Amino acid sequence: MRVRETMRAIRIHGAEDVRLETVDRPCATPGSVLIRNAFAGICGTDLHLFFAPESFGSDFHQPAPLTGATWPQILGHEFSGTVAEVGAGVRSVAVGDNVAVFPYNWCGKCQPCLAGQTTGCELMAFEGIQGRSGGMAEFSSVAAEQCFVLPRSVDLTLGALVEPMAVAWHSVAVAQLESSECVLVVGGGPIGLGACYAARARGIEMVIFSEPSRSRRELLHTLGVAHVIDPTSEDLPERVRSLTRGRGVDAVIDAAGSTAAFPDAMRCLAVNGRMVVVAVYEKPYQLTRNQLSAGRTIRNSEVYSPDDYRDVIEAMSDGLYDSAMSWIDIVELEHVEEAIRELGAGRGMKTLVRSSR
Repeated sequence: MRVRETMRAIRIHGAEDVRLETVDRPCATPGSVLIRNAFAGICGTDLHLFFAPESFGSDFHQPAPLTGATWPQILGHEFSGTVAEVGAGVRSVAVGDNVAVFPYNWCGKCQPCLAGQTTGCELMAFEGIQGRSGGMAEFSSVAAEQCFVLPRSVDLTLGALVEPMAVAWHSVAVAQLESSECVLVVGGGPIGLGACYAARARGIEMVIFSEPSRSRRELLHTLGVAHVIDPTSEDLPERVRSLTRGRGVDAVIDAAGSTAAFPDAMRCLAVNGRMVVVAVYEKPYQLTRNQLSAGRTIRNSEVYSPDDYRDVIEAMSDGLYDSAMSWIDIVELEHVEEAIRELGAGRGMKTLVRSSR
């Protein structure tokens, strides 16, 4: 008979209601692994879950169709850890491996899945949102195929950033940028910064940022971004045209989700330019016919693929990401709610939660 073991975990119960609780520790079942979690990121999605869960259009207290999960739910879908136990039949990872967790589950049966577009699965469910596990706990149990082994050159703090960097990596892929083109990133938060890293990895030299926060603008400059515009004090389209010899940018990555920023960002596009929306909008934005003139298009970028995960880990191993982590704050489980409120107030850049002692 297995002795009942417990662990500490952050669980979300509803709007502005997260609690540090003691819950049963999971175990590795056939085909799955038990991970001793290391770090879990707090991201914009977590802020929406905390402050405005209704914006998702889902009743989190009803069983998720794919996983059966209901709230309260362990938070954290951006996480890394070390394999502590493997279930029967697992060969892809071994005890002691450091891994980044691929957190979303898809059904494989809906029309998007059958068309190979699993990022658009109609029943998609994330660990840490509507899943069986989450990263803001001392341990989690996930399917072995959700574990991406980290090379020695990629530590567990970087490992916890693979998920948000994959979101950004995918958005740049959706933009179909060529090395000779230029891009405007709206929003200098973690996803925006990740889009910059992804663009640089593709050889794109001209990356322009629009960011209203002074502290974030200063941080972007320290990370080597040459062109950072304050849209509250400058005319964004005019500045972009001056930087691009009047033609505008080939693509915009919208990592802000701001209805106020959207029209000016569209005006920055060149002929045949692509707007890629990767942000979550709590309120609808106004779209006019003129914004789509001259071949301009709007595209949606949703999550990422396993290949995006592999590409990001390889890029991290090659040193293309800031390993000094000057833009990262680390907090303990006891301070998660405080950290969420700080980020919600616009203070800080990226916060990782240390999940285990």
